[in-house]
Amino acid sequence: MKKKLSLLLALAMVLSLLAGCGSKADSGKSDGNQKLRVAVQSFYCSSMVQYIQDNKLDEKAGLDIEWLTFNGGAPINEAMGEWDIAVTGGAFVYALANYDCKLIAHQVNGTGGNYVCARKGDPIFDAKTPEEVAACVKGKTLLTTFGSTGHYTMNLWLESIGVDPGECNMMNLEIANVYSSWVAGQGDYCVLTEPYCYYDLDSFNTQIFATLESIGGELYESTVCTKAAYESRYDDVVKFTSILYQACDALAADENLAVQTVMDWYANCGKTLAEDEARQSVQAKPFITSAEAAGITLGEFATSYATWFESRQLIDSTGLANVKANIATDVFADALKQLGK
Repeated sequence: MKKKLSLLLALAMVLSLLAGCGSKADSGKSDGNQKLRVAVQSFYCSSMVQYIQDNKLDEKAGLDIEWLTFNGGAPINEAMGEWDIAVTGGAFVYALANYDCKLIAHQVNGTGGNYVCARKGDPIFDAKTPEEVAACVKGKTLLTTFGSTGHYTMNLWLESIGVDPGECNMMNLEIANVYSSWVAGQGDYCVLTEPYCYYDLDSFNTQIFATLESIGGELYESTVCTKAAYESRYDDVVKFTSILYQACDALAADENLAVQTVMDWYANCGKTLAEDEARQSVQAKPFITSAEAAGITLGEFATSYATWFESRQLIDSTGLANVKANIATDVFADALKQLGK
């Protein structure tokens, strides 16, 4: 009897150990009874979602998605706990650094469409040296959105002319309010991002002084997932990343389709975008295809981007370490594998 009991106990222990040795994919299978909550921005960086919705790619992949729309990347980060995946912009760095989220994809090359602007006739346009430019800027009021691509552009520009942000009055406004406040006459300099940078600048007495490209900057709009989603819904995260690239592939292959899709996205977000403005966005900020993604080392840009943020004390050293640790190359690789890449 004792021998039988010992054998049964040993068998139970073996089964227990085997149950605990499942792969991440085993422990993170799709949950068909729970909606996948996906946060998106009402801007270009999330516009491929319109194609996903129009072509029911989510349903075809077996995903039941609840779409949550936000007016920028900072509000998405502030709503941590309300979403599982976020299709966002440059603010992704804070999600990784401060909230332990995972980087799973780059969907847009967002380097274009970030303009440092001044009003026509401003003395800065007569400045001949960086020192003269700096003298124009110090003590002035700058309009931007903290934690955004515009904020990154503004800080990188100030660095290029030798001005510390603390030497200026930096105003933190929502993306749309940067534009409306600027048009209303507030501020001395601002960063206009899409779609506002493609408006008729002459109509509000505005001139471009520098761009993110002209000061040597680079930016990838990126998609992240929460740690909880990564650990408990791995398969769903992979499926979503896969359909994200399916959408980007289709839009990158057909400019007219991309333009219409972007216009529809803005319209469905309660905004108006003219065809020429949408086309400028598509041309300046290309969608990253799955083939292009296959040639990207996921995490390379995020690390350099976060290193710059740490150097400017916008995140601390712990945040930088978190960014480096939160690159989900496995999700990225598995999603591309589903697409045959």
